[in-house]
Amino acid sequence: MSASAMVSWAITVVGEFEGAGRRIPDAVVPLLPMVEVVLWAKEQPWPLRMEDLQQRFNLSRATAYRWYGALLDLHDPAAARRRLPAATVMRGSMFRALQDAARQADAPGGAV
Repeated sequence: MSASAMVSWAITVVGEFEGAGRRIPDAVVPLLPMVEVVLWAKEQPWPLRMEDLQQRFNLSRATAYRWYGALLDLHDPAAARRRLPAATVMRGSMFRALQDAARQADAPGGAV
């Protein structure tokens, strides 16, 4: 999977969680490719500066440019989903597994 497809996937994951009114547990974020990048980009003033992306994640200019192009869909999760025709799989087992992990993290004494 290309880096831009992974960013689109991460935007879709974050959008699914936000649409469900949930937050991805901090312990799960490092396990999901590119989700940290998407969460970081959402906190940045828009428009996102490619130099900030390059510096934050120690990227080459070419890689930062590819990620930046994919992150343009950040405020339009439907566009990110369109770039991933198989993204409907997120409604399936992986999304349920992530929801279960979130519930465990939110439960008293729960940990992920």
